[in-house]
Amino acid sequence: MVIKKKDLTVDSVFSVEVPGYGYILAQLRDDHCMDFFDNLKDVDDWYGEDLNEREILFTIVVASRRLLKLFKSNVTSVVKVNTRPRCLIALRFSEELRATTKMPGLSLVKHDPVYNPNNKNVLIPLLDPVLHKEILYSYEYWGMHGNPKEILERITCYYETGVNFDKSKMILYPELAPPPKEYRKVSYSPNCFDDSL
Repeated sequence: MVIKKKDLTVDSVFSVEVPGYGYILAQLRDDHCMDFFDNLKDVDDWYGEDLNEREILFTIVVASRRLLKLFKSNVTSVVKVNTRPRCLIALRFSEELRATTKMPGLSLVKHDPVYNPNNKNVLIPLLDPVLHKEILYSYEYWGMHGNPKEILERITCYYETGVNFDKSKMILYPELAPPPKEYRKVSYSPNCFDDSL
């Protein structure tokens, strides 16, 4: 089945083939975000799959039309879509340059309940790779992702090594090693829309 632009609607769910491992699912949300699930199966058969019960591997902002080649099949009609509320805390480029690299670092920001890249509350203006290592490991960079090969490499790396990490963070933080195998991400606020972190 060929996935077309007209298939890219809110809450549409697609399978992604992970060569040598099987298939997982990805769901397009209503604000250009996409959830990728840790629900690997040997066959591309998803009848009755409830995504509310599956762990999310990562959520990123995507240029979905550029990802058409990533998707194997549209399974929206046979699965129960994920409707869990999301915590829109993410990483963005900092306004400050890092002294060691002379490049921007990353800041921790909280977005409104409906994601808008222009509406954000900066929680930590410039993350330090030692003081904020757990934050760098646990939160995703929410710039626009549109390279199917890079996304598939990240998914494949997870199933090969047990490490779930966006290696592009190491460009801005070259001293930051990837997290250990099967690292569990941390969440810093039970209610991500209050003003405490």
